[in-house]
Amino acid sequence: MKKTLLIGLTVLIGYVLPVKAQLQKGTKYVAATISFNGTHQSMDNTPTNTFYPNKYETFNLNPSFQFGKFVKENRMAGISIGTSMAFSKSKTANIYQNYESKSSGIVYNLSPFIRQYKSLSPKWAIFLNSSVNLAYMHFKYTNNDDVRKSDGYSAGLYLTPGISYWITPRFALETDLNFLSLSAGYANLPTSKNVYFNSAFTTGLTDYFSVRASWYFQKN
Repeated sequence: MKKTLLIGLTVLIGYVLPVKAQLQKGTKYVAATISFNGTHQSMDNTPTNTFYPNKYETFNLNPSFQFGKFVKENRMAGISIGTSMAFSKSKTANIYQNYESKSSGIVYNLSPFIRQYKSLSPKWAIFLNSSVNLAYMHFKYTNNDDVRKSDGYSAGLYLTPGISYWITPRFALETDLNFLSLSAGYANLPTSKNVYFNSAFTTGLTDYFSVRASWYFQKN
């Protein structure tokens, strides 16, 4: 079903409709997305009194930036750079010893892309983004005085549709329709090596739509 919808969107983009000024050849494009979240938990393991209260904290930060230029009407070529950072810390105490563990993971992403737009109205447009994503991952685990480090990498091809809405002639909000995306690639992780297909599908609502602030700078 997802493939059928994606193919239908590709066909729709192929129809000839009037070109928006923002989508003309020579227009420059800059976009940014920054998201973050975190948790803090404190747990009391009484009434056994064997353990003292435990603490668990997490923090995630995901900034990304895109730069592009329209090489022809409705078609943009560009590059996306970004990083995903995840940190966690936990503390546990019992009557014999205190335990503290920390973990951190940083992923660096580089993704050249080609995006095909189709205008639907003066303010709305749909697009289909074809990209190659290259990622390098670094992980660090600390358990009391024991420190372990590991690295990984991945490379993949992604096909993702999306929607743009222009608030002003130069400023737009965009969302990638991740639940319709297709992907294939290879990942070499510290604990596994695998070839994946269609792995962009997710059941997390926050991963279905990612809103991106975008600026379009037309030629004078």
